[in-house]
Amino acid sequence: MKLSKVIALLIAVLALLWIGSGLLKSSDPAAQEVASTRDTSAQAPKIMEVRVKDSLAATYSDDVMVTGRTQASRKVEMKAETDGQIQVLPQEEGDTVTTGTVLAELELRDRTARVREAQERVTQREIEHNASRKLQDKGFNSKVRVAQTLADLENARAALKQAQVDETKTRIVAPFDGILTGQQVEIGDYLIAGDALFSIVDLDPIEFVGYISERRIQDIALGGKAVAVFLDGRHLEGQVSYISPAADPQTRTFKIVVTAPNGAHTLKEGLTAKIQIPVASKKAHKISPSILALDDNGQLGVKIVETGDKVKFMPVVIVSDEPKAMWVTGLPEKVRIITVGQEFVTDGQVVTPVRAESSGML
Repeated sequence: MKLSKVIALLIAVLALLWIGSGLLKSSDPAAQEVASTRDTSAQAPKIMEVRVKDSLAATYSDDVMVTGRTQASRKVEMKAETDGQIQVLPQEEGDTVTTGTVLAELELRDRTARVREAQERVTQREIEHNASRKLQDKGFNSKVRVAQTLADLENARAALKQAQVDETKTRIVAPFDGILTGQQVEIGDYLIAGDALFSIVDLDPIEFVGYISERRIQDIALGGKAVAVFLDGRHLEGQVSYISPAADPQTRTFKIVVTAPNGAHTLKEGLTAKIQIPVASKKAHKISPSILALDDNGQLGVKIVETGDKVKFMPVVIVSDEPKAMWVTGLPEKVRIITVGQEFVTDGQVVTPVRAESSGML
């Protein structure tokens, strides 16, 4: 036999043996199961690991803080109500006055004489009216005449009242207790009705005016306690006496007024102060701002790992924003929050939670 035929025969035998070994291997159930298991394990997705932090809700006192300024509880500008020259000016700017204190007296001129004349006119009209009624009772006068004399009497009484009021207007008095400021007149000045003399400010109690955002306006109430803290460290307690029923259309903030005692007048108008209004304590979680996420609807929240190691998106409400942390509500009292990897997992996905070893928020 030629060498080429021998070689061809050997190649054919080796090919048959190789094909036969493959058939035997595929017919082995155990071998098939092992191969299937290897293929399945190779195709199975790996469960993603995420870092979680056990968070326990703490009591958080969410005080409302706003910058305000002091103002007088009452302030009025005193003006002349009649014409005349100032003859008496017993008070000066800076004086403390009480209700009814005379601030200035104008010249009377003929006002007293006009009052006496009006009084005599009233007496005359009374005599005429009485006489007219007596004549009517005797049948010598008409009802028209009696009505005329009565009208004359009423006119005389009105003229007397006007003359008396005009006379009293020459004495300008304080309408309430306060401090004189803004003096604009001196003795000898001639005033016309409407000219200003003084301003009176009432600093006891003192008021603090501030503006609160619409997010926090629901947290305060009339009569609630408040503390004013001044730049020099002084503290003064008061209470909320006014809350604006409508927001400023430009700033969307609400005006509030806090009233506090100031018997010694140590506090002046126009001082800057921080107004601190305590509100009810609540349970909240302190978290890092970096773990916040948004759902498909744009709602703000965090992702947690619940029972079964499934991811769940939980909406939250921010109650306070600090430089390196924030306080949120809306979570269970105890919860596992995903701190690393939350951006790569979806709601309902099974994950492998790995607890953070550090004591920080991440």
